[in-house]
Amino acid sequence: MIKLDGENAFELAKLAVTEKYQGLKIGRRLMEKCIEVAKLEGASKIVLFTNHKLTAAIELYKKFGFSFVSLENIKYLEADLKMELEI
Repeated sequence: MIKLDGENAFELAKLAVTEKYQGLKIGRRLMEKCIEVAKLEGASKIVLFTNHKLTAAIELYKKFGFSFVSLENIKYLEADLKMELEI
């Protein structure tokens, strides 16, 4: 989690689970903890950048209520999607 300067928000950055440990709900637990931290810090939203090829990750984000928003200020070369969660 990266606190965004000048905003009441965090960026979820580099959430990944190595292939050996996928399927153990580690990503889900990490996401729950990230949302908990953002709420405790009084954030109003969490943003993330991802790539359309990461379908499993995108499905996880959707399950937690993230939605697609317009992609502006691309921070990462491989990113082609931006998602937000209002909290």
